[in-house]
Amino acid sequence: MEIKMKKRFEYKNLPDMKSILDEVGKVAADTVIGKTLFMEEKGVASEAEYKRKMAEEGHIMKHSHIGWNSWDATAKGVEEVYNTLQKRGSYVDRFGFCLDWVMGVPAEYRDKLPIGTGLTFKDPDEWQKLGQIVPVQPHLGDHMIASCNSFENTRYALAAGVTTIGNVSHYYTYEYPGVDIEEQRVIDMLKAIVLMGKFKDQGTIIHSNVDDGFGSQFHDLANLVGWCIMERYIVEELLGGRMCHCFGNLFSDPVLRMTFNQAMWEINTYKTPGSMIYGNTIDFGFDYDRNFGALSSFVMADSMGQSKCPTGHAVTPIPVTEAARVPSIEEIVQAHMTVDMMIEKGRYYSPYINWTEINAEKDLLVACGRIFFERIMNGLDDLDVDITHAGEILGALKSIGSEQLEEVFGVGKADKLAMRGRVPVRPTNIVMTINERQREISEQIQNLEGALQDVNVIIGSTDGHEFGKEIVKSILLQAGANVFDLGKSVPVQDILDTMIESESRFVVMSSFNGIALSFAREMLEGLEKSGMDAHLIMGGLLNENKDGSDLAVDVSDDLRALGVSCDNNAEGLVDTIRAFL
Repeated sequence: MEIKMKKRFEYKNLPDMKSILDEVGKVAADTVIGKTLFMEEKGVASEAEYKRKMAEEGHIMKHSHIGWNSWDATAKGVEEVYNTLQKRGSYVDRFGFCLDWVMGVPAEYRDKLPIGTGLTFKDPDEWQKLGQIVPVQPHLGDHMIASCNSFENTRYALAAGVTTIGNVSHYYTYEYPGVDIEEQRVIDMLKAIVLMGKFKDQGTIIHSNVDDGFGSQFHDLANLVGWCIMERYIVEELLGGRMCHCFGNLFSDPVLRMTFNQAMWEINTYKTPGSMIYGNTIDFGFDYDRNFGALSSFVMADSMGQSKCPTGHAVTPIPVTEAARVPSIEEIVQAHMTVDMMIEKGRYYSPYINWTEINAEKDLLVACGRIFFERIMNGLDDLDVDITHAGEILGALKSIGSEQLEEVFGVGKADKLAMRGRVPVRPTNIVMTINERQREISEQIQNLEGALQDVNVIIGSTDGHEFGKEIVKSILLQAGANVFDLGKSVPVQDILDTMIESESRFVVMSSFNGIALSFAREMLEGLEKSGMDAHLIMGGLLNENKDGSDLAVDVSDDLRALGVSCDNNAEGLVDTIRAFL
């Protein structure tokens, strides 16, 4: 099968690795890892040192993600969460701080992006305060390593005492519309990873959440394991870093979570402690009572998995409101108290789990994953990619894309009728969930087949999430529509260009990164300037910070006032489009 490369830049023109290593070496000589309150209280030099101790002692660590967008609100919120948990006899080991996407580009490009719902740092002093609020270790993943500002952000983070930094997976899926500096992005990413590697003996860990990158797009778990081996090859063998893989967002099956945890440990050559296992967010919806069930399910599995195979990953109490909005302090604490009970009771179940069966599944995934890795490496070599140059590999892999990687190099049995032409060795939960959700929705739509025959519809997402987009795409295809899928992090100009090429009058967008209103305004302004007419339909988490607020609020009413259809009801999508025909 011929591989089609969609190159963002000519990766053969990248600097040689020696020049990159030499440049980073000079910076590393002047870099000192800061000391956080957490390090001082625990008597450790890094989070990795602490994690190894806790794994030996059998302590199940906990992680919370923080999403306020001002420093004052963040500091106040972190302090209140910590103090409240202490008073209630609970604990939290690490806080994940969500940086806004504007932090992922150099300062001179930030005016090209609308401010989202994440945290922004105005100066180096604010970075320094990260680990000085309370004795809980800070973690940074969003818009750090793999962004367009990897090197600078990593230097600031290390100086602040942050020793676990991500997120390698973001390179493949997180984009910055209007900021086209792909070659610079790759070079900056390489430098950041090499810098982290310079301090690996001091406990630095490079984090990658597989569910944020190509991992979320693979249909076969065996290929996903192979992809993790590929990331380790790039980060550890070529760039000298130490790596951990986070997972969980798209893992609904609790037994699979335990299996995958063991698979990640199996391929972890240097036994680097993990960052966190994230919550299963695909089972989270707008029914908060039901979300408690999902929370209990995944934490029970994750805590039992850590008891049996202590990889150092923290478990993540996800507040039951997270699918709808940025959770409040009370809701974060509530999740922790629920999780404490699950951890306590999970220890009783662990001895009765069939670990032999789980180990057998793990062995299958790892064996097949290694085959996938070797096939990709051979394929890259055939494509004249220098497989000793990390930058060339990164550029080539992104140019090929997850779909082609799986179609061409996947380990599943070839089958023309299967998705991507292969039957998965073990299908991912997201594939199973999408299929099930598609079936449920389709059954609720009367006369679906042919309802939108030959209607041209453009779809995409404003960010790196595509779960909702894939469900919508399936419904539209079943209805007979001609679907133009622009993928993730779609710039408005790409939509306008596609409208001209496809003569589409309908644009359906999924949004989860807090820019729903800004995106809609930009889209409608672009339509007006170009003299085109179209119907904009939006769904997902339709929120945004308004009037300087620290928490994002629902903007559905504002969108409706602009003429945007935003009922957030996939079952009614076909009727919404037909009403405009």
